[in-house]
Amino acid sequence: MSNDSLTRGFSSRSLFLIWAGAAISVAEMLSGSVLAPLGMSSGLVAILLGHVIGGVLLYLAAAMSSSLRASAMESTRYSFGIYGSYVFSGFNILQLVGWTSIMMLQGSRILDQITISLYGYSNPNLWMIGIALCISIWLLFISHQHAQLNGLVVVLLLLLSLVMGYRLIRDLSINTLEGVWPTVTFWQGVEVNIAMCLSWLPLIGDYTQHARQTRRGPFWSAVGYSVVGSCMFALGLGLSLATGSSDIALMLTLSGIGMASLFIVFFSTVTTTYLDVYSASDSFMNIWPLNHGKVLSLFFTFISLIITLLLPMDSIEPFLYLIGAIFSPLYSLLFVDYFILHRPTAQSTRWNLTNMTLWSLGVVLYFLMQEFLIDVSNSLLIFLVVGGISVLIKRRQKHV
Repeated sequence: MSNDSLTRGFSSRSLFLIWAGAAISVAEMLSGSVLAPLGMSSGLVAILLGHVIGGVLLYLAAAMSSSLRASAMESTRYSFGIYGSYVFSGFNILQLVGWTSIMMLQGSRILDQITISLYGYSNPNLWMIGIALCISIWLLFISHQHAQLNGLVVVLLLLLSLVMGYRLIRDLSINTLEGVWPTVTFWQGVEVNIAMCLSWLPLIGDYTQHARQTRRGPFWSAVGYSVVGSCMFALGLGLSLATGSSDIALMLTLSGIGMASLFIVFFSTVTTTYLDVYSASDSFMNIWPLNHGKVLSLFFTFISLIITLLLPMDSIEPFLYLIGAIFSPLYSLLFVDYFILHRPTAQSTRWNLTNMTLWSLGVVLYFLMQEFLIDVSNSLLIFLVVGGISVLIKRRQKHV
């Protein structure tokens, strides 16, 4: 974050770098590796299509918060009322703490495997604590006071990741793998990409609400995440096909860049995860306004560390689908009210029962689609179905 974020707001360049940094993560590479059964060409098409759709949704969420000058969860009051926004703030805090724990765990495991391979040393708990401490330092000092340093780290991460990918793919042949992972259909691949973008919808407004330029800021935020996120997904896909494995630690060890691989994993985890705990405090303050945002962020970092140390979390795909189920119908209704119907805001009311009911039905419908409609993008279909029903109901109410 820029050092003037609280007074004059974020520049478009700062927002681009913040969201490019969010996309440079182990989770993106792991999710890209899931698409290996599709092969390189189909996998790349799924990545591009999913990130174009996800990028458009990110832009809409970013633009809404920028226009309203409201945080991501405050903006949900527009369609769901004050108490409705409390419900979604609670869900958002849970998913953000979950993401933080997952990122700490994945990062520490991969760092531990790399140090075992390179130096014969193993201590995953030490890596977890080290990541948590660095996130805390980032929150307290770097993100606000030294935005240029944050941007420099992001650029270095991107360059090192591209160098690593080029060296591996240049030296190893790429083959389409069959039977190595559970079968993935093309639209399931697209859904993983969209769901990853959806996981950032409840965060991006926390930053674009402070954008100096209310149109360009949201645009470059969405571009930063979508373009770099596509690259990281493609990198995970290519490395999986090149190495015959979805083991990120193995890929990094084979890359032959030694200490640079440790730098990539450690700081990509930090530059992604500090956004989560910062937004978790923003969501909490939507429920209970406080003047101690940094203290709250540190508290959520600590809670995430405890969860990481105590609970095993081996897969992120089910977590991504859960996020899609909760936030797809939410943002479908929000975008319809704000961008299509231009309805009067409900932020002064306690509940909007019509929208809360439609959201609940949308969550149920998402899981039904996931169970019975395999070869579709559930998130995209939910946006279309729930949004379409909302338009029909509200236009009919208007004429009654």
